[in-house]
Amino acid sequence: MRDNLAIEREYSRWLEHSSGELLGELESLSAGEVIERFAMDLEFGTGGMRGKLGAGTNMMNSKTVARATLGFGKWILETGKPSVVIAYDTRNKSLEFAEVAADVLSSMGIRVYLFNEPTPTPVLSYAVRELKAGGGIVITASHNPSQYNGYKVYTSDGTQAVPEPAARITERVNESDYFEEYAPRKELIEIAPENILLGFMKTVENKVKSLCNNYENMRLVYTPLHGTGNYPVYRVLSDLGHEVFRVEEQSTPDGSFPTVGYPNPEDPRAFEMALYLARERNCDMIIATDPDCDRMGLMVKHNGEFLLLNGNQTGSIMAAFILEMMEGNLPDNPFVVKTIVTTDLVNKIASDHGVAVKETLTGFKFIGELIEKSTVSGVGNFLFGFEESYGYLFGKHARDKDAVVAAALASVIGGFLKKRGETLYDYLEGIYSRYGYFVEDLVNKEYEGIEGKRRIDSIMTGLREKGVRPMKGRKLIEILDYSPGIEGLPPSDVISIQFEGDLKLIARPSGTEPKIKFYLMARGSSREEARKNIDEMKELVEGIVVR
Repeated sequence: MRDNLAIEREYSRWLEHSSGELLGELESLSAGEVIERFAMDLEFGTGGMRGKLGAGTNMMNSKTVARATLGFGKWILETGKPSVVIAYDTRNKSLEFAEVAADVLSSMGIRVYLFNEPTPTPVLSYAVRELKAGGGIVITASHNPSQYNGYKVYTSDGTQAVPEPAARITERVNESDYFEEYAPRKELIEIAPENILLGFMKTVENKVKSLCNNYENMRLVYTPLHGTGNYPVYRVLSDLGHEVFRVEEQSTPDGSFPTVGYPNPEDPRAFEMALYLARERNCDMIIATDPDCDRMGLMVKHNGEFLLLNGNQTGSIMAAFILEMMEGNLPDNPFVVKTIVTTDLVNKIASDHGVAVKETLTGFKFIGELIEKSTVSGVGNFLFGFEESYGYLFGKHARDKDAVVAAALASVIGGFLKKRGETLYDYLEGIYSRYGYFVEDLVNKEYEGIEGKRRIDSIMTGLREKGVRPMKGRKLIEILDYSPGIEGLPPSDVISIQFEGDLKLIARPSGTEPKIKFYLMARGSSREEARKNIDEMKELVEGIVVR
């Protein structure tokens, strides 16, 4: 955090070295905006950075992207594999930032494979592996609102950088300056091969068909929410034999997201236009993907009404179906992966099939890391991984969550169940009746700006120092603080609180948004009982944030 004098010096330096649109914006800032934008650097954390578009050290702009790329490039050269794949989504400035990154890397003698159109994040992960590159970059802010953009880095295995390499990359970024001069070497920049995307789509299609090819074709509505999934998801679903209706108004790439304020398939409002079309066309299912096509949301028709499935429910359905289809044909030492904030229902499902469940910290990069370690060591066979925030991976073609394969898998499960007169909701109810009703919820508390960050830190400190008040009739089992690193996991700013009766509350500051998240998990003999337990934990959260 800079003091007022350091803020003024850095602001003056940016005025001196900037031109054009960037300079104009800097000159228009109020005194308060100068403090907000220059009091700190946009943090390059585990895997990259994300922030609002604008001029300043705490914003996403061409200078912060150039500095991050200089640091990443230095690390790439140290690995001895001087090549990087760059992809970008449909957001405002994404193409510009991708070209800046390509220019910086080429100036360092690093070969660049740059996609020539907006490309899904999982395709980047696949491309890094296929091209045997030293790393990858995706310009995306995932599902954030339109005023955001971001920068994610990947290591040579196609996994988003996990803490150890991320720490070294961050050191190199911090050693770099916003205004270092560079001279692009255009001969080192080439368009990523066209067969990368085609190979990715064919791999996804074959993987899903290998699990199940006995399904009825579905009538589907698909919306990419103005993002990168438009062609690959539509193409794969169509090639699987389904009749697919796209929401045309949301199929146009547009970083302003004019038809949806929050392009996140977790938000029911993102389905409004798709829902209208699905009713008009008498469809069975609605699929939505976020702008960089790594998250997938699902609505299914049940008794004439469309019901939104959350990430825990969809992931549990997928896990149960995969294990059911593979029954009697499982590989040696099979395992499923989930994050610590994802439903414990999958533990019951996997145990029933003799399959292990591995848990990781929040962030799909940790799932990717586990897949890679098991593949390299030959110990354990990965089957499926998912997280509650609508991220799923079936197959080893990528090391990141993949909305293309998730959409394909959901469509085939739906078609299989349709053939026997069931819906995905029927299937989910069968899971609940067998293992108990697992209900999860999420409470977000947003705190903007520098003061907001202090508030979030204060809440986490309070939990560590004061704990929580007792819940009526619920014995406190344990409080786990992940900050030192526990259970073989790296240090993380997470606190998990377990009460008797399968009640769990987990607090975690978001790594990408100005908020602290409280994950609530409960199990009951009925949905009503589980829901009541969730409501009691919500009251507990309100007490935590106001004390």
